[in-house]
Formats: sequence, C-alpha cells, structure tokens
Amino acid sequence: MEIKDQTKLSFLGVDITDLQFHSQRPRGRQMEISTNFSPTAILSPNHKNIFSIIMDCELESKNYFVLSFKALGRFTTSNDIDETSKKTFINSNAVAIMFPYIRSFIATFTSNIGNPTGTLNIPTQFFKGNLPIIDPSKKQ
Repeated sequence: MEIKDQTKLSFLGVDITDLQFHSQRPRGRQMEISTNFSPTAILSPNHKNIFSIIMDCELESKNYFVLSFKALGRFTTSNDIDETSKKTFINSNAVAIMFPYIRSFIATFTSNIGNPTGTLNIPTQFFKGNLPIIDPSKKQ
C-alpha cells in the first residue's frame, strides 16, 4: 500500500482593503443589521500552490449605517493545487480560517468609531462549497 504525503495548507494572513463606512445618524435602540459575505478564490497564474480568497463584506442597517470592505486572505499549499485540493482547501478550509479575522476586524473597527454602531459582534458564518474560482491560467 502506497502512502501519499498529505497536502498542508498555510495561512499567510488577511489584508483589509477598499474600506467604506457611511453613517447617517447614531444607532437606534434596536437596529436590524443585514450582512453579506461573498468569497471568491483566485489561483496564482505563476505558482500552482498559491491562492487567495477575496471576501466582499457588507453590513448595513437601513437609515443608520453601511460598512463595506474587501478582505484578502492569502494561502499556500505544500503541493500544487489539484481538483481535490480545490474542493477541500478552497471551498471549505480557507474561508473558515480567514473568517474569524474578518469578525475581529468588524468588532474592533465598530468599537473604535463610537456611537454610530456600537460594537458589532457578528455571529459565525458557515460557507457552503462551490466558491467561484478564478484561474488566470485558463481562459474564462
């Protein structure tokens, strides 16, 4: 029986980009907040073991505020990314690894801006597989 080396996933961190915050007035007693987190995977055109997850994030409470930003999570694998790795690492593990950093950013940012939102603690999100994957080496 042949034993194969298991591919290892390394997380290189999250960068927050394109931040926009708009507040119309201080928060009300109870705000209904809608959230939208849309991840997309991007494979490196030059390295088969590097990929990124771009997460478009938007939080909104009508008549109170809108917070939107992009989070860029960077990852490497110990082996080239094959179809099995795409399903496992990209669709499940990578987003789950980077989401706590996004939650932490939201809590820290909203606690530091004062009264417009108060500190927002976003609940854990579960992301189903089948993320859009952009592979620059293939024609789309």
